[in-house]
Amino acid sequence: MIQYELMKELQTVVPGLTWTVDYYYADDNTGTVYATSSSQPDRYDTEYRYPCYQVWIRSSDWDYAKLAAEMAYQQLHKKSNFRVSVEYEKNGQVVLKKHYLVLFVMAASDPLRIGGNDGIMEYSVNFDVTLRELKEEI
Repeated sequence: MIQYELMKELQTVVPGLTWTVDYYYADDNTGTVYATSSSQPDRYDTEYRYPCYQVWIRSSDWDYAKLAAEMAYQQLHKKSNFRVSVEYEKNGQVVLKKHYLVLFVMAASDPLRIGGNDGIMEYSVNFDVTLRELKEEI
């Protein structure tokens, strides 16, 4: 849902990585923001949503991978009260635009060292988000 906006923010503070959303295509020095399973919405308060996101860092420079994961954590953990617009396209044309107020981004844990994979160090930084859709036009 808002992974593209999170990726754009991380691009500005974590240089030297090829940033993507929901997949990666480079062999090294990548940062990817994935939408993961979300928390169940409250049965009686359906206005709020609780999506979860994973920031996946990959680099053959093991020290930089650790630094990049920490920078991603510092940038997003406890970030609050910002607006995000999400565009949905069909055949390259925007057919729907939704607006969200992100109330709070909370890291699920400290950055997690996944380990080395063919000389590439991997870290995961996971975030729980609370947001609500804004029905009015921004």
